[in-house]
Formats: sequence, C-alpha cells, structure tokens
Amino acid sequence: MNVRLDLGLLSGLLALGSAPGPPPRTPAPVSDSLTSLREVSGLRVLQRLNRANDLVVVSLYLLGGTRQLTERTAGIEELLLDAAAQGSEHFPGDQGQRAMARAGAVEVIAPDPDWTVFGFIVLRQDLDSTWNVFADRLLRPTLSAEAVRRAREEMLTTVRRRYSDPDERIRVIANKSTFKDHPYALDPQGTEESLAQITASDLSDYARTQMVTSRMLLVVVGNVGTARVDSLVTATIGRLPHGSYAWTLPPSVPRQKQSRWLIEGRQLPTNYILGYFTGPDASSNDYAAFRVATGLLSSRLTEAIRIEHSLSYAVYAPFLERAVGVGGLYASTPKPEEVLPLMYQQIRSLLDEPIDGWVLHRFINTHRVEYVARNGSDEEQADFLARAQLYLGDYRQSGRYMQQLHRVSPEDVMRVADRYMRSIQWAYIGDIARMEGHW
Repeated sequence: MNVRLDLGLLSGLLALGSAPGPPPRTPAPVSDSLTSLREVSGLRVLQRLNRANDLVVVSLYLLGGTRQLTERTAGIEELLLDAAAQGSEHFPGDQGQRAMARAGAVEVIAPDPDWTVFGFIVLRQDLDSTWNVFADRLLRPTLSAEAVRRAREEMLTTVRRRYSDPDERIRVIANKSTFKDHPYALDPQGTEESLAQITASDLSDYARTQMVTSRMLLVVVGNVGTARVDSLVTATIGRLPHGSYAWTLPPSVPRQKQSRWLIEGRQLPTNYILGYFTGPDASSNDYAAFRVATGLLSSRLTEAIRIEHSLSYAVYAPFLERAVGVGGLYASTPKPEEVLPLMYQQIRSLLDEPIDGWVLHRFINTHRVEYVARNGSDEEQADFLARAQLYLGDYRQSGRYMQQLHRVSPEDVMRVADRYMRSIQWAYIGDIARMEGHW
C-alpha cells in the first residue's frame, strides 16, 4: 500500500528513537510549506498540495453539528443538502446528479456531532464542472416540494433501518444515556419524528440564516493550486453572507457519578451490550493516554471474551473521535450474563495492574503505524487537518497527538483509566431475564 505520511505525523514517527521526557504543554507547530490557511472572500480555506496523483478532495465543514439542532429540527442540515441535490437553479431536477456522475465525482454529505461535511472527490480536470454543481446547491437550491419529499423519504428509510436494527439502535440508546442534557444527545441524522415535522419553509429559513461563510471551513487536498481554488471560491460560495458565527468547542460532558442502564427487552438470539465512558477534550494532555487505554481495553476484551471464552464474534472497545473523546465497551453475545463480568474484569485490570513498559511500547508502536495508515488518503488528510484546526486551533498542531503518544507511560494508562472508566453509561437490547441480578 502506498501511504503518504503527513509531515506532522512523520515528525512524530522520527521521535521514536529519542529519549522520553515530560510532555510539552504546547508542542511547537510543525512547519509545512505544502499546506496553507487563508481567508478568501470571508471564507477560511485550508489547503494541502499533493502532486502524487490527480485526485482533488473538497470538504466544506459546516460547523456546529448538534449545537445547531433541537429535538424538532434534528436532521435539518442533511435534509437541506439532500433536497438541494434534487435540484438547484442552474441544475434543475437530476441535472446536477447527472453532471457529477459524468465526472465520476464521489459526493459526500456526512453529518457529525461537531459539524456536517459537504463535498466531493474528483479528478483535477473535472474540478471546475463539479465545483459548479456543488456551489449551486449551496447558493441556489430550489427546494421544491417534490425535492423535499424525495429527500425526506430517503432519509426516513435510513433512519427507520438505524432505529430498528438492534446493532444500530443500541448506539442510539447508549448515546442518549451518555449525553443526557448535552447537545451530543441529539441525532444529527434526525429521527422519524423530527424529519416528519421539518417543512420546506424551515429548510429555506435555515439556508438563509445558517449558510454563512463564518460558519464554514473549506478544506482542499490534492493536485490543485491555490490560485485556482481562490478563483472558484470568489466567484461562488464566497458570495454567501458572512454572518456572525464564531466556532467554539462544545461544552464538556458532565461526568455521571454512577453508572446506569437503558434497557430494551427483546427476544433475540443475540443480545447487545454497549457502554460509553466520556474522556478528556481533544485538546487535553490526557487525550493520547485515554486513547491508548481504550485501545488496550479493546485488545483485552477480544482476548478474554472472544478468544478465551468464545462468547462473542464481535467484541471491542469503540472510540468516538469528537471534540470530547468517548470510549466504550461493546459485545453481541448469546450469553450476556457471562460477558458483562468479563468486561468489568478487564477494566479492573487496567485500574489495578500496571502494564509492562515493553508491552506498552510495542502496543503504541503498532497504534502509531495504524494511525498513520488511516490518515494516508487525501480524503483522510482533509479530515485530519480540519480536526487539528478546529479542535487544537492550528492545523500545524496535527503532529501533537503523535508527540504525546511517545510519552504515554504505564502510570498514565492507570491514571486515565481510574479517572474516566469508573462511570459507564450502559445500553442493552435483548433478553432481560438473562441479565437479572447483573445490572
């Protein structure tokens, strides 16, 4: 596999051979002549040049995520973008979709708790024509009754599947349990109730008030110069109102003092357990140690539950990469009453038993390589840069996580496990009788 290393990541890898020392409070930004951040017509543009191939990734980050929503409007941003794909002023009906298909462009609409990504991936020679479709959807969506109806039906189909499939639904339940009274409790993809209530007028009002350049970060990665990108922005989305939006990190998640369960009884051959525990903010010095501890927990869950006891084919510790880090424990199993004690046992081992320094060193080295590989494509690089800019305040801090990894000690793993893994918010779908006395 041909993987390009981010310059910040590369500097972290080169640090492997250096002697460990105390983590710097704020690592020095890594200089990168191929990447620039600038303002074009009131829009922040973060761009990385890559001449290794002719692909161009365009990702527009619409900031705010679930903080833009209420229970009634959950899903409104994705519905607006989906409806705009059904027709805009210069590309009525399916003409825009046909134009994108002719260019071989891959469209992206990805709602997230912290933002929505709207963009595309295309070959350099088709950038201008694809950009015109993309920009027209932002500037001049028709939002006809038929376009809204079709977009709503497509989203409802997805939502119904997500809420009825137990393996998907348990994530919804665990999310509500963990983020009670926090914006993350809202579903950026919407619910059946919210999608049914959002009107075409709501979409028009949202487009008029929220599609402003102060709420946007445009990230472009690929073989295209800055002058070409600037001219496209100036002629199109740079003409949107600037607005007065100011990006801030979401509030910290109030840590629950006690664990609790949200339970949904069903007679199923497989039962589903998912627990979440909230960790530090992405800007915290504890973030790397917390992520390592969650990774170690995942490895131990697999070893104890799947390999040693053959109780599950799918068991791991999920990690949710958000402004507020979230770890967890997941298993699908016919014997939940046997799996749950093993889950608690693995957490206790992290709390009470110091991990061997050499074992931790090898685990972190493997994690480093996997982390770099995951951020190798242009699309992943765009997301990597955006997260550094938005979570850490400077894309040049993209190597900070790698620097922190180098300094994670066995004592750090025990400390963050003790601090963040004691209170777990659980969700369960399955046979309630099997779990009597185990809650």
